[in-house]
Amino acid sequence: MIVADYVRNDKPATLYVEDMKNDAKECNDFIFVSLELINSTPTIQAYNNVTDEIIAYTDTCVGFGNSLPQNPLKKVEAGKQMLQHICTKYKKVTMKKAFIEELFHLLKSEERHLPDQQLETRRPDLYKELSSIFVCVPKGRYGTRTHSLLLITKGGHADLIEHTMQEPIDPLNPTWVRSEFQFDIEF
Repeated sequence: MIVADYVRNDKPATLYVEDMKNDAKECNDFIFVSLELINSTPTIQAYNNVTDEIIAYTDTCVGFGNSLPQNPLKKVEAGKQMLQHICTKYKKVTMKKAFIEELFHLLKSEERHLPDQQLETRRPDLYKELSSIFVCVPKGRYGTRTHSLLLITKGGHADLIEHTMQEPIDPLNPTWVRSEFQFDIEF
């Protein structure tokens, strides 16, 4: 609901967060990440209702997961490094198809990033399963179901590509459905 509400309004992220802070106290822990494009310069901000603060990021590559941004899980740190490598390797527009496939490969990575004391403390029963970027816990019918990529060029052209598990979901042998949308953004 937060994302849909934010997209429908025209407030900058800082004002939107101020307006929602009272409601956020009633929610489970969450991180709200916004990307604003002003004069084609991206501004990335993250608000979490645990510390009740909004942080602006100037890095060209940031990563978020089910942890506070100031204390990322090991898989978030590893994913950020892999993302930086992919972005460096596929810089040209002519490499777009390979770039997208590499990003989906990253999102579907089952490599475990251990040890992770934070995960072991929070979920001693599931920390191994939760330590990979792609999470699959078949017994608990829990895990990653959808991957979304949003690519935006300096000129404002956007590609939204999504991989979603087809119903009925077989977590051990999923069938992925791909959806693609293209649109232009005015800066």
